Amino acid sequence: MGKLISTIVSVAVGLGAAAGLFIGFNRLVDQARPRWPILTSGFAAVFGILAGAILQHNDILRTPSIDLLIWDAPEGAFTTLLVGPIVFGVLGYLFGKAVTPNLESRTHWEGRLRPIGFVGPAVLFVTFGLVVPSLRTILVSFRDGKRGDGDYTLAQYDRIFSDDDLWTMEGFGDIFTSRLFIVGLFAIVFAVIAAWASTQRFHGTSQSGSATLVMRLLGGGVVLVAGLAVIGFAEAVARDPNRSSVYDALTVLVSSRVTLAVVVITAALLILVWLYFKVRPDAVAEETTELDWSSPISSLTIVFGIILLLFAALSTMQALIWNNLWWVVTVAGLSTVLGLLLAMLADRVKSEKYAKTMIFMPMAISMVGAAVIWDYMYNVQPGDTQIGVLNAIIQGLGFEARGFFINSSAIPWNNVSIMVIMIWIQTGFAMVVLSAAIKSVPDELLEAARVDGAKEVQVFWRVIVPQITATILVVLTTLIIIVMKVFDLVKATTNGANRTDVLANAMFNQLRDGNFALSSAFAVLIFVLTLPVMIYNIRRTQRDLR
Repeated sequence: MGKLISTIVSVAVGLGAAAGLFIGFNRLVDQARPRWPILTSGFAAVFGILAGAILQHNDILRTPSIDLLIWDAPEGAFTTLLVGPIVFGVLGYLFGKAVTPNLESRTHWEGRLRPIGFVGPAVLFVTFGLVVPSLRTILVSFRDGKRGDGDYTLAQYDRIFSDDDLWTMEGFGDIFTSRLFIVGLFAIVFAVIAAWASTQRFHGTSQSGSATLVMRLLGGGVVLVAGLAVIGFAEAVARDPNRSSVYDALTVLVSSRVTLAVVVITAALLILVWLYFKVRPDAVAEETTELDWSSPISSLTIVFGIILLLFAALSTMQALIWNNLWWVVTVAGLSTVLGLLLAMLADRVKSEKYAKTMIFMPMAISMVGAAVIWDYMYNVQPGDTQIGVLNAIIQGLGFEARGFFINSSAIPWNNVSIMVIMIWIQTGFAMVVLSAAIKSVPDELLEAARVDGAKEVQVFWRVIVPQITATILVVLTTLIIIVMKVFDLVKATTNGANRTDVLANAMFNQLRDGNFALSSAFAVLIFVLTLPVMIYNIRRTQRDLR
């Protein structure tokens, strides 16, 4: 109880002192025109307090001791702090009396000093609460010893980049033979062909007939793969154990080096043909080499392909820093995409505000609270009785229950289980911001597109998305910064076990163990990885203001 009262009194005294300084500063500035010596005396007294504190700290000036009931001060501290302002205050008053500028100059000084009373506290807070600790953190990260009290060195960063659990390039070649890479590369080839076909059909060129045939073949291929996937899933549910010969055949086909070679050769030929026609523009019409990335099929497929390629790389390179980048790509990307789709859908339903409220609601839940909720969703129990929703569904379909967080066989995909929680939380934020941007698109543009015969899908991709591109980038960069420093979810779910660790959690663990230098190095890495996004945001804002 005593500590609580002491804390309340300290906060009250601090707030009172801040209010007193603010009011006192403004009253002091009011004296610039009528009583100039009072102004100079007041500012001189402030410097006197600083001088007295410096003298006391360095034991230069010794003064008699005065005991105070509310302050257990060092010997002579109170009187030392009194000597400075009194002496400097008198000198400042005499200086103001001797040198008094004219009324115009005093008015000018009043106008210049007044904003300092408002901006000054914020500048001091940012300086001593952010800038100074940041600089100290950077300096400590370059020093030896656990407490950062040794010589300046790069030992902390050498330790990070030489530890295979934190950073490694081992297995880089495996990226190009993984199933995700092959499927992702195939999706990009598919997207390029679809973009070319869309251009030919849009411009009505001589190749439009071939383009239509290509689009039908591509659509047929997608339907075939989707059908095989459904058949494979049904077979896996029906068989005991849950195996599917269709899935096995697809796995062999995708994993085959022949498939990889075919996809790579096709991609290389497409690039060579495109470069040839770009170098020889007289060979064909310009529309023949254009790629329409605004069409739904091409844009969605290229995004899907890029995501698969990134997943192939980041899931193969299993180290802490790569894991952090995987978080950024997955959570920021999928939250933005889902937020955009939900914004469009929510705007078209009658109960829009209720739908948006439900989707936005997870934003009101803390990260730890969300981790607890989803821990029950993912919960796995030995035996046939499952209390976790997902495992109850899985077991009901005839599959074995599995651990989403702690199952070592799920590495590295156990990271995705945690990322889903973050996506669930941040999608609401993306939806609200993007929904506001969509509503700001002029109705005249939408009506003009519909009058010209554009379908709703074409209106979305060719009119709405280009108009809100700046907002999409704002949402994406904001989410990147948020996800780069993710900590709570990992701490509350796995504590970084089973290769789920991230930079912020590693920083906290080192700080808890008293290794301030290594903890500072992790903090600097987070800052360095976030800095390019912050610079981009600042430059984009400055460009928009101009």
